[in-house]
Amino acid sequence: MKGLRSFLARPDLATSAGRILWPVVDQGIASLGGFLLTIALARTLAPSEYGNFALFLGVQMLLFTAILSLVFYPMSVLSNVSGAERSAQLMRASLALLLFLCVPAMACLCLVGVLLGRIDLILPVVTYFLAWQVQETFRRCLFAELRFAAAVPGEIISYLGQILVLFWLYRRDGLTLTSALYAMAATSGLAAILQAFQSGLISRSRADLDLRNIADSFFALGRWSLAGNLAAALRLQAVFWFLAALSGDVVPGLLLACINIVNILNPLIIGLSNVIPQVTARAHLRGKIEALRAARPFALSGLLMAIAFLVVVAAIPERVLSVIYGSGSIYADLATPVRLLTVGAVISYIADMICSYFHGISAVRQAMIANIAGMTASIVTAAPLIIGFGLSGACIALCIANAVRMLVSAILLHRLVAEEVSSAERSPIEPGIAALP
Repeated sequence: MKGLRSFLARPDLATSAGRILWPVVDQGIASLGGFLLTIALARTLAPSEYGNFALFLGVQMLLFTAILSLVFYPMSVLSNVSGAERSAQLMRASLALLLFLCVPAMACLCLVGVLLGRIDLILPVVTYFLAWQVQETFRRCLFAELRFAAAVPGEIISYLGQILVLFWLYRRDGLTLTSALYAMAATSGLAAILQAFQSGLISRSRADLDLRNIADSFFALGRWSLAGNLAAALRLQAVFWFLAALSGDVVPGLLLACINIVNILNPLIIGLSNVIPQVTARAHLRGKIEALRAARPFALSGLLMAIAFLVVVAAIPERVLSVIYGSGSIYADLATPVRLLTVGAVISYIADMICSYFHGISAVRQAMIANIAGMTASIVTAAPLIIGFGLSGACIALCIANAVRMLVSAILLHRLVAEEVSSAERSPIEPGIAALP
């Protein structure tokens, strides 16, 4: 008991707990809003309509991943190692680059609407995507300054506000996929206005941006992240599109309903994925091993929480599904796929934390290799497993892909640490390269 009290009283543990709180709270609000949104639509829309929502959502996430890699990630990393004036320039440039990238992104969404035969959804989808990305830019500017608490009011407006609007629409019998998308766009727009003022970009220095050079530096840092993050997103989205091609437009909605359950962990995972790259970027000035030391308390504390939650879900998936979707819902009888996804979620968590570390030390090529390995495993295994086992086969394919990604990530991490240890043996006076305890 004395040892436990001593462990809990450690200053580094208390500091880590304080620094992890606001990122998790912030992402918790965003994830709660997204979770309630998908549940509300699952309980309201026809299964085929919900399947279309799942496919549109997947494409939006792919496009967001590209913007995250080319704009938000480089801005965050470079701001953390720059002075105040340069950081302000980077943040203002990120907004300009975002608007430029949104043009081809919205064209892609239009194409998806045509391919799905849902031209009626193009305008609301595009409107929401643009509002979401503008808000996300100002949100990431706050994150880059580690002002996670300041972002919380905007998250409440955007993500919880949309639930209130959807509830109002439901009470008036006006809740459709179209009205839901417009509601999401409206609350994102209001949050963007608030976070724009909070970030201070409107009132900061308006010196020349040197946009071309900033764009070049963003691309140089973000290109490997782009390849890796797109591969990570395609690891999941390929399974959705294989399901749509092989099983019709209802089954993708069933997979999304299962994923919604394990996505309850998103506040934890995404919160850590936001803070670990920034913490490790600062510690990396003293070496890769010091950066690993900085990341380790965050990753380990999150792992314990993730395992505890997933064990409960795996033990009583029927009850969890009935509570969330209703006992008479088409989604209530998905216990086996949910159990499979809980296994995959634990594996994926470990890989996510390692890749977050890679991003923080600018070793994005390693993250890219791991994500491409996982994507390849998903593409290779998804179709035959779906043909043989249907929805459960899709979940097995995701588990295999996550396992491959985790294994490759661990091997690459070991190599990075071994290289620095070897360098320390040759040059023991260099700072930041002491062996891990």
